[in-house]
Amino acid sequence: MACLSDETLIAYNESSLGAIEAAQARDHMLLCPDCRRSAAAFRALDMILSTPTLHTPPARLVPQVMERLFPSLPRITSIAAMIAASALFLITWIYIYFDFSSSSLIQALQLTTDGASGWLAGAIKTITAVYSGTQAAAKAFSALLRIFLPTPLGTTVVVTAFLALAALLGGAVLRPWLKRARAKRS
Repeated sequence: MACLSDETLIAYNESSLGAIEAAQARDHMLLCPDCRRSAAAFRALDMILSTPTLHTPPARLVPQVMERLFPSLPRITSIAAMIAASALFLITWIYIYFDFSSSSLIQALQLTTDGASGWLAGAIKTITAVYSGTQAAAKAFSALLRIFLPTPLGTTVVVTAFLALAALLGGAVLRPWLKRARAKRS
C-alpha cells in the first residue's frame, strides 16, 4: 500500500475518518515509519497551534492597529452632531413643557420677561415663530398632497420631505463651518 496522504494523516489525528479508513490508516502506520513520523509531526503541530504563545506587542504598534480597527470620527463632525442633537432635544423639551397649542405659552412668556431671563423670552418667541411657520407649511403641503395622494401616503411623504429638508438645510449651514475647521486643523 502507498504511503498515506497528508490530508489522511491530519484527518486520522483529528479522528474524523470513518471506522474502516481509521483502521486502515492505523494498520499502515504500524508498518510504515515515515507515516508514523509524519503523523507525530502533525500531532505536535496541532498541539503547538492549539496553545499559542501570546506576546505583548511593541508599544508603537498598538496605536496603529487600533487606528485601523477603530478609525476615529472627525471631531468637528462629532461636536456638530452633539450640538444639533442638544438643540433638537431642547426645542422638543420646550414644545412639550410649554405646550405651544394652549395658553401656557403666554404664561411662559410672562415668567421669562423679567430682566434676568429676557434672552429666554426671545428664544421662546423665535421657537414659536419657527414652529408656527413650519406647522403652517406642513399643513399647506399636506393639503396639497391630499389632492394628489391618498392620506396615509401623504403623511409619510410630508414627514420624509420635512426631514430631508431639515437635513439639507443643516448640511448647508454646517458645511462652511466644517470646511473652515478642517482647514485650521490642517
